[in-house]
Amino acid sequence: MVVSRIVISKGVQVTVAGSIINFSLGIFYAWSVFADGLIKELGWSKAEAMLPYTLELLIFSIAMIFGGRFQDRFGPRRGTLLSGIFTGLAFIMCGLTASPAGVAFSFGLVFAVAAAFGYSAVTPAAIKWFPPAQRGLITGLVLMSLAAGSLLWAPLINFLLEYTGIINAFIVCGVFLMIAITVSSFFISIPVVTAKHNNQSSKPSSPEDFNWRKFIKEPSFKILWTLVGLTSGVGLMFIGHLVQVAETNFQVEWGYLLVSLFALTNASSRLIGGAICDRLGYLGNMKVALLMMAAAMLLYLSGLGWPALILGTVFLGLSYGSLYTSYPNAVVHLFGIENFGISYGMIFTALGIVGSLGPTISAFLVDITTSYNLSFIIGIIATLICFFLVAKLKKITFQGYDNIYKV
Repeated sequence: MVVSRIVISKGVQVTVAGSIINFSLGIFYAWSVFADGLIKELGWSKAEAMLPYTLELLIFSIAMIFGGRFQDRFGPRRGTLLSGIFTGLAFIMCGLTASPAGVAFSFGLVFAVAAAFGYSAVTPAAIKWFPPAQRGLITGLVLMSLAAGSLLWAPLINFLLEYTGIINAFIVCGVFLMIAITVSSFFISIPVVTAKHNNQSSKPSSPEDFNWRKFIKEPSFKILWTLVGLTSGVGLMFIGHLVQVAETNFQVEWGYLLVSLFALTNASSRLIGGAICDRLGYLGNMKVALLMMAAAMLLYLSGLGWPALILGTVFLGLSYGSLYTSYPNAVVHLFGIENFGISYGMIFTALGIVGSLGPTISAFLVDITTSYNLSFIIGIIATLICFFLVAKLKKITFQGYDNIYKV
């Protein structure tokens, strides 16, 4: 009983530290505020201001593989420590260079890689301290702080821009990231001795044993990778266009409020989705989230005015956040926790390869049709495909991680 309490107490400590790290990394959600400062204060074009974010999204998804492998081999503390040092340096470099090429390199490359090393480490570190019945909730707690960054960072950065300017805003944020993440990294650890409720080895595994060629050939990997790609594509298709959706399809001028509404529902649904995963399983949570995503598309398409716009945004935020709680739980269940870092990293590449196409496709279609209706229809079709994939995933019989993915 005493040992159990100590383990849970340590798990809470790791969860809190991981949440602080994820909140800090969530600063990338507020890039549009930095972009506004670069455009207004330094005279950048919109394309120049958005290039670092576009590059960051792509590099981050690819770097998740290497960050995950590093975490599996050397443990989560070193990964988060490096993340704190280099995410801080990346923002300081943005302030010191302040040129399109310099910021694209500092934020789009350096920050992206460093953030991937931190993000890939905190979730597996936290869930290893808790029994399987609580891992959904813990995953939701850790990921909720990342989404909360989109709600809190924007006004904080806007305040810095008004009173210090874009250059100093970058530097202040860089110093904060370096201190907050680096200090929190010293509280990140995994169990040294296997707890009975974990029923697995807690020592850092040997990624050399991981056979990635077999891994990517597994039907479960292909299905889950496609699910991540399609759902993130649908979400990103509208997250970056909420203001324009409000203006173009609903003729309202307060679309900027929808960004905060989405951030709030996205953050809260990480916790709600985690609780649903613990009760209904990750597949059950996926079904609930996909139903809400389909409802969001139908509401946007309905033409019922601003009430449909608001309710659709609520459903979109709830579904998007909830799905990103399901995916880590799915990886643990399907492929084991031993090499979670590299497994989830490879799954996460779907965000950069497929998901990042969503905003571009949506912009292209609205330029042609002067409406987002075709984008909504594509969203409905993609959601229906995802329902089919979830049903397919349920039917697959898994033989166990150790029997399939090791050399």
